[in-house]
Amino acid sequence: MSTALKSRLAAAGAALRERDVDGTTLLLAACFVPMLAFFVVVWVIPIVYALGMSLFASPVRNPEFVGLGNYAELLGNGAFWGFLWNSVVYAVATTGLSLVIGLGLALVINQRIRGGDALRTLMIFPYLLPTLVVIFMWKFILDPNIGILNQFLVDAGLIDKPIAFFSTLEFAMPAVVVTSVWKFASFAFFILLARLQAIDPDLYERARVEGATTWQAFRDITFPHLRGAILIILLVRGIWMFNKFDIIYLSTRGGPLQQTTTLPIRVYQLAFSEVNFGMATALAGVMFFLLAGVAVVYFRAFAPEKEVA
Repeated sequence: MSTALKSRLAAAGAALRERDVDGTTLLLAACFVPMLAFFVVVWVIPIVYALGMSLFASPVRNPEFVGLGNYAELLGNGAFWGFLWNSVVYAVATTGLSLVIGLGLALVINQRIRGGDALRTLMIFPYLLPTLVVIFMWKFILDPNIGILNQFLVDAGLIDKPIAFFSTLEFAMPAVVVTSVWKFASFAFFILLARLQAIDPDLYERARVEGATTWQAFRDITFPHLRGAILIILLVRGIWMFNKFDIIYLSTRGGPLQQTTTLPIRVYQLAFSEVNFGMATALAGVMFFLLAGVAVVYFRAFAPEKEVA
């Protein structure tokens, strides 16, 4: 083959490679640009706009720039820390109980017990029910006059008189937590069950041959395989429940005496009851920065994305 022919073939190959690179670049740009535009319109602009509103007093009517004044007023108010505590208690309690219950049921059903398929099917129903229906059902169950739980407790002699669970200081938060766990425990259940069913049964067989107890098999085989899923559940469900609004608002409106008033409930009250959009957006901004900080620390400390395979 002559030198001239080799040169022409090399030039043609280079042109084809350059054309492929250009086509790949155009394809990536065609996919990336709409996604970036969607991200900017749906996320970035609303966040920047809300954070901008938080720097004004009465940003809708007669806006007055106050800088970080709204934030300083919020953080200097003792009530804020009470609302933050309520949010943390609610998020931690609902997430922890949902995880424990979901894990327990997943471990049981994974043993192929009789009726396991029916129970697995039933677990999806609480998650599918509208929140309003769930609240109505639990208010009926816990009603002090006609509620079946109060009737059972009184008949059993465990209490002297019915308890208004959603209206008393001692029981309002536990009642909201129980309602939330009943509805959302299936989230953890299905994730953990799917992960359990992906574990190689031969690992347990080898463990039994070597004389491992049930606890040792769980500790050395089951838990390491579930760790990544558990970390993801804790993060996603924790953030979700920290921001949860509908269950608390529909059941207690944040009462009694702000006993169940969480930060999302307080944002709603500031914005639509007190018509103080500056303070409302400032509180929403505090929530945003708080959760962003927690997420960054969480991912650096646990790196859950490396656990899920």
